[in-house]
Amino acid sequence: MPQVQPQPQMQAPQVQPQVQAPAPPPAQPQLQTRLQAHVPPQVQPQMHGQPGGGYNSQLLSQVMMQAAYNAGSGYKDYKVGPEDLLYIDVFGQKDLQRELRVNGQGQISMPLVGVINVNGLTTQQIEQRLKEAYGSEYLRNPQITVEVKEFHHQRVAVTGAVAKPGYYDIIGPRSLLEVLAMAGGFTNKPMEAGDVIHVIRHQSPASAAAADKTVSVRAYPPQRNTLVINLQRLVTGAAPDLNVMVENGDVVYVPFAGTAYVSGGVKKAGDVTVKNNLTVTQAVAMAQGVDPVIGTNKVIIMRFDQEGRPVKLEADLKEIAAGKETDIPVQNNDTIVVEESGLKKKLYVIRQLLPVPSGGYSIPTQ
Repeated sequence: MPQVQPQPQMQAPQVQPQVQAPAPPPAQPQLQTRLQAHVPPQVQPQMHGQPGGGYNSQLLSQVMMQAAYNAGSGYKDYKVGPEDLLYIDVFGQKDLQRELRVNGQGQISMPLVGVINVNGLTTQQIEQRLKEAYGSEYLRNPQITVEVKEFHHQRVAVTGAVAKPGYYDIIGPRSLLEVLAMAGGFTNKPMEAGDVIHVIRHQSPASAAAADKTVSVRAYPPQRNTLVINLQRLVTGAAPDLNVMVENGDVVYVPFAGTAYVSGGVKKAGDVTVKNNLTVTQAVAMAQGVDPVIGTNKVIIMRFDQEGRPVKLEADLKEIAAGKETDIPVQNNDTIVVEESGLKKKLYVIRQLLPVPSGGYSIPTQ
């Protein structure tokens, strides 16, 4: 870069100090909330499915597409890094207008003021740093605009219970709902998403919903941290701050939901998905309820503890309904057995063998 003679520039009255740059237009309301999960009010009540059931995939897609729309094309919170291309405009000073590539050390070089460190700064912070550098000696009240013309290649991984797991290129940080939308949303049955989403990164994750107990940060694994986010509160918009920014190198992991098996005196024995804080009464309801012919109110829950030892729990559906017992939360791999009544079975068989008005006999089929 040619040497700039300081004397002529220092004396230059043609800087036009009296001319003020027009004030930037106020930020649009949608840009202020572009990184938050925006859920149209008419969608929110419908996002809550049946107890323990899956989410409405069509409505969830609407939520994620709305979040992507709200994000817009500008990323005011983007932190500049090496290889980004910046456009710098100093109002009224065409000779200071530049397009500069940030070097490997996160620096740019501008006339008069020399090297400026911009690594990890937003465009607003870079503007302020340049205003201070030029305003201290060379320009009176400089009006400077900085834009990111090209973003450096960045990539995140999305894995687990999503429709299209894999690596995705992003331009600047993207909201969690946007990244999930890029991966096609969640998988359909039988392999459904669980109750949480893990955002794994090499550095400590930014605080999200600090006062919300649905978020926790813990070591995962050495030299990594994970942000654990409640899935239902995210997709319903109950806690917009959970729609955190996903950054370069992050891994978004959506664990698959576990299953429990319901059998015995129910109308439809089979697997149920363990999610949304599923309880015993909800699991029985998902098996279409107690069979009125052979079922009872007594329930046995069989599971294994953390050491692999079998554990047997008992519950009474009638007592739970009356509020006299706690509705037991279901865990992955539980076996829930609604006890059958031997007496009811015998009475059922006798009733089936009783004569019917036609004069014939009703014989139960196998």
